[in-house]
Amino acid sequence: MSAERIYRLLLRAYPPDFRSEYGREMVLLFRDQCRESDVRTLGFWAAVIWDVACSAPALRAEAWHTRGRLSTRTMGVIMKLAAMLTVLVGVLGILNAGVEWGAGVTGTIGGMHALSLVLGVFASGLLLAAGVAVLRPTQQGRQAARLALIASLVLIVAARLLFPWMSIFSQLVGIGLPVALLIALYWPRKHSTPSWGSTP
Repeated sequence: MSAERIYRLLLRAYPPDFRSEYGREMVLLFRDQCRESDVRTLGFWAAVIWDVACSAPALRAEAWHTRGRLSTRTMGVIMKLAAMLTVLVGVLGILNAGVEWGAGVTGTIGGMHALSLVLGVFASGLLLAAGVAVLRPTQQGRQAARLALIASLVLIVAARLLFPWMSIFSQLVGIGLPVALLIALYWPRKHSTPSWGSTP
């Protein structure tokens, strides 16, 4: 196995992006070092391995940190879109219950049907409030959103059990959206490390 092949294996300790940008130059520099030194000595390889061991972990950590920042930013955008969708679904849920109430008033509407519609309106209102709370990027906003989503979920299930006036699509959205948002809100997030000199 040639010295250059061994060095190319050692270069795998570096992040892929770093290797693609600087790998060729590093190999050329290594060739120059091989011409100037005896590659069969222990001291030569100790210096090479020491250099890789000192620089590669720091570059890997920096790459992971950058990737974490990008994924956190992406998650923030997804949460904002989900919050806007939740507000829209909340408004549509209130309008849907209003249309159902208007259709029921022209015919005969029973007590259970009316109670189910009222619960549906409250559930949609809570869903709307949860969407607004998610748009506030604070811990209190996230906590308020969690409580509103749980309450909305309970009310939607209760409304469905009292009187089956909702369509299958409305039930899926009314139950699936709060569950998905609750999972996203409870999903563990990487906290960014505080900058030097900042108070915790």
